[in-house]
Amino acid sequence: MQVFTFFCVEPDGSVPRFDVAPYADDHAARQRAFELIDMHHRCDLIEVWRGATRVFDVPAQRSAAA
Repeated sequence: MQVFTFFCVEPDGSVPRFDVAPYADDHAARQRAFELIDMHHRCDLIEVWRGATRVFDVPAQRSAAA
């Protein structure tokens, strides 16, 4: 197991919430990041870190206003 940190980055660049949890691999951590972005609608993206290394971001999928 590896420990991942998930940072919810809001439009103003603030990080009002984060989650730390162990996952078997990057794939499992990516699935958790998608769950978090769906739960926290104010987040522009979820930054995913493994220790001091930023491994990937999961951006919010929002449609543009018509």
